[in-house]
Amino acid sequence: MSLEKKIISAVNTYLASFEKKDIESILNLFSDEAWIEDPIGTERKVGRDALREFYQVGIDMKAKGTLESEIRVVGNEAAFAFRMEVDTGSGIMVVRPIDVMVFNDEGKITSMRAFFGPNNQSMS
Repeated sequence: MSLEKKIISAVNTYLASFEKKDIESILNLFSDEAWIEDPIGTERKVGRDALREFYQVGIDMKAKGTLESEIRVVGNEAAFAFRMEVDTGSGIMVVRPIDVMVFNDEGKITSMRAFFGPNNQSMS
């Protein structure tokens, strides 16, 4: 499988795994040394334990991710806009980020940065 196909598959698995509450599928997409910055400007979460802690919050909040545009792949990087709905306990928060991921040659995510701010969040 080409790297581009691995990347597209990884992004689709990433989003689908939230609704399935499958944290292991999410974590398996990342390399051992991976880090995320979600959202941009927050402290990086580095390594499997930090990623597990971060993504477990989304799983616990019944997160559901849906692509809002095609996945753009250039070389070993991908960018995609999506809609994430989470249950805050007092309503559904909708966040519309653009994630940028960098992949290694095996198709594992080495870094992810989420671009969104207050104007990209709302309660429904």
